[in-house]
Amino acid sequence: MSSGKVDVWKRIFDLWASIAKMVQNGKRSPEWLASRLQAMVDESRGNFELHLHPAQERGGGSGLMLDEYYKDPKFRGRHYYLEHPVVQGWLKDPETYPEEFKGKTVCLWGSRQGFGDDRKVACLIWLGNRVSDLWYCRLGHNFDQSNPALLASKQSKARLEQEIP
Repeated sequence: MSSGKVDVWKRIFDLWASIAKMVQNGKRSPEWLASRLQAMVDESRGNFELHLHPAQERGGGSGLMLDEYYKDPKFRGRHYYLEHPVVQGWLKDPETYPEEFKGKTVCLWGSRQGFGDDRKVACLIWLGNRVSDLWYCRLGHNFDQSNPALLASKQSKARLEQEIP
């Protein structure tokens, strides 16, 4: 092994030891470490995608239309929901929230509530230096390019289905 590779591995193991010590000493929680590791795994696997309906790409579509669209069997098992461990990890540790999501209202079509035009879908939005979950995305309103759906990638659909409580 070349000297450069040895130095990188030594650095990785030294960092890991430091992190383990922070968790052991209570300076970082095990949940913090788990969410950071999960974010790295998700990033490397590309486990999610931001999806737009064609009408959203052309300027916008009603939430009611999108609600019907996302009921299509091709999306079954791909919707993220508010209680999903990855979403909860982002809420607990904003540093793990993907940069590409900032500036957007990311819709979680796996979490809906209400009736009629007043129905809502849960959303994630970056506010200041943290991610917040909101229920203000009313299906009676227009959803444009800044309101993508968070979906599991087609490759990770099976894994997401296993995580549903």
